[in-house]
Amino acid sequence: MFLIVDNTEEEKIIFTFLLNNKFVQRTFKTNKNKGILICLDKLLSNLGLKLKDIKYLGIVVGVGRFTASRLAATAFNTLAFSLKIPVVALPKNFDHTAAFKLAQLAVAGKYVVPIYSGEARVG
Repeated sequence: MFLIVDNTEEEKIIFTFLLNNKFVQRTFKTNKNKGILICLDKLLSNLGLKLKDIKYLGIVVGVGRFTASRLAATAFNTLAFSLKIPVVALPKNFDHTAAFKLAQLAVAGKYVVPIYSGEARVG
């Protein structure tokens, strides 16, 4: 399974995944009590899959909120590290097939650095 997270939009997380040679998208509403890992757990549970079924990860970077970008990068880099699988950075309007080819060429042990759309707003 190739799994991509897009955490760039307010109050929702979009997972795009390649399963059985088909790209599928699932959107989860979020709040301060329901974040990226809870949504990922729910997604995998709904699909009847486990973390070990994930072979490649992707993270949408370069747009969105500062904290959300850092959370997505931290969570998916940690998963990539613990599962010993590749993780790649993707633009907001990524091409599914090109993203999968990029992931297949990536190597485990290299991680995504979040790219921000602007300065952090503190306060």
